[in-house]
Amino acid sequence: MAHVETPNQTTVEPGNSGEAARKRLLAGLPIMERRIELAGISTTLLEGGAGTPIVLLHGPGEYAAKWLRLLPNLVRTHHVIAPDLPGHGNSGSIEGPVHSDRILAWLGELIERTCPTPPILVGQILGAAIAARFAARHSDRLRCLVLSDALGLAPFQPVPEFGAALTAFITEPSPENHDRLWERCAFDLDALRDQMGESWHHLRAYNLDRAQAPELKPTQHGLFEQFGLSAIPPEELARIAVPTVLIWGRHDLASPLPIAEAASARFGWPLHVIDGAADDPPIEQPAAFIQVLRTALAEAEPVAPDTRQAWSRIAPGYDRFVTPTHFLIGEEGLQRAALRPGMRFLDVAAGTGALSIPAARLGAGVLATDISPVMLERLRARAAGEGLAIETRAMDGHALTLADESFDMAGSQFGVMLFPDMPRGIREMVRVVRPGGRVLVTAYGDPREVDFLSFFVEAIRAARPAFPGLPKDPPPLPFQLRDPEKLRHELEAAGLREVHVERTTENLEFTTGEQLWQWLTQSNPIPGAILAELELSEAETATIRQALDRLVAARAGTGGTAVLTSPVNIGVGTK
Repeated sequence: MAHVETPNQTTVEPGNSGEAARKRLLAGLPIMERRIELAGISTTLLEGGAGTPIVLLHGPGEYAAKWLRLLPNLVRTHHVIAPDLPGHGNSGSIEGPVHSDRILAWLGELIERTCPTPPILVGQILGAAIAARFAARHSDRLRCLVLSDALGLAPFQPVPEFGAALTAFITEPSPENHDRLWERCAFDLDALRDQMGESWHHLRAYNLDRAQAPELKPTQHGLFEQFGLSAIPPEELARIAVPTVLIWGRHDLASPLPIAEAASARFGWPLHVIDGAADDPPIEQPAAFIQVLRTALAEAEPVAPDTRQAWSRIAPGYDRFVTPTHFLIGEEGLQRAALRPGMRFLDVAAGTGALSIPAARLGAGVLATDISPVMLERLRARAAGEGLAIETRAMDGHALTLADESFDMAGSQFGVMLFPDMPRGIREMVRVVRPGGRVLVTAYGDPREVDFLSFFVEAIRAARPAFPGLPKDPPPLPFQLRDPEKLRHELEAAGLREVHVERTTENLEFTTGEQLWQWLTQSNPIPGAILAELELSEAETATIRQALDRLVAARAGTGGTAVLTSPVNIGVGTK
């Protein structure tokens, strides 16, 4: 629920219809509202959620509450910061002339004060022009840039009917002129009213209240003159050194689509067009905007090529040596999660199918995703060999390009535990599961109890006695969910209920040290990276492999097969 936090200031209680309308717009949203001072400007912002920070800058004459149809979705996976621009909404005005440098300093302070890591910066119309100017100067402070129906990519030359309606509303902000303008801002105003219901009336009331506030007009006009009227010089836009994407309403009359197409062609920025929308897709087509935004972010924040290549490089060995050893634990996890025939199942970081194959055998409709197309190629071949139909798509589990609530269950076996931003990966799994659906995460337990790891370290010490072993704080990525309570906490923090985490034991069978060597070096890129960092000679590598032979033979005894055990945490939660 939205609440108000105004540190060191007195909360302003609603005393007129405009403030009352704002309160009603924010009621029930999963955000808080607070006021802070930025570049000497009293600024109101909406904030909520956890994860990668995302800053939302609205359009001219608007305010942060205009994002209301996106906020409930975005806060599931991101730390959302949405300010009222200076002279807009509840933010203060600027005394005297508006200077672009002060506005960019205002945005810089906002990012510094609210974002612990570089944020995704999303700008809409005027907010996009401000965002682009900031990115041209401070790309190093951003993760990526999203420009939606942006001003500033060309001189402001709207379609004449839009320009006439805008001029009329600025001159006389009456209800009639408001509606005439919105008939040009929206592709289908009647449909928008029907979709929003009572929220539309509150939005309209607050629009009129802010448009009729004389103290705000000088700052609003100054902002538009500084950022919205003229084109940003192409050489300035060319200095944007952060991944940038464009999102545009197909029927935009203020900044028509050819402007976006020209910018996309000139600067190489991917362009995503939303049908059934004019210049404000976030409010007119929120579901489509969210889907396009997630797709755009996945494009703008691709997995590092070396990461993808590392997994692709080991895919043949992984499929041969590793996947067959993980089928049993996959079956156990699916049994605990109660996967049933006919369910729609998503496998995240699927590898070559240790979880997808058992799920398909149970009769589920399976989509397997992985960052490595080579892994998925091997998975498809393995599935075909069993006569199983499994759909595959290459994508980053940090930013799934999948619709919300589109699966009955999502699972990740020894996958999300490897993510650099593991909480984000779990939140993405939760996002795409329907209410009442389940999320399954399987991860290794305490590394001190993992036999294959102990054998690996002992064998290295046969060649390098001073080898300290694996780091303990922080542990290597495969063991960031080693504590069952940590796994429970992450699942609950992602919004799951009825979370159960149980420990089980995986038994791996090896007959030779060579077999274990192949398993270790093909299981994930980390052992290979450790060996590469040691810069071993051929003789030292041979010593390690001989040590593995001895260790496996000793464990096997007269039976001929060495059983190496590993603690495994299986977590299941319900959305």
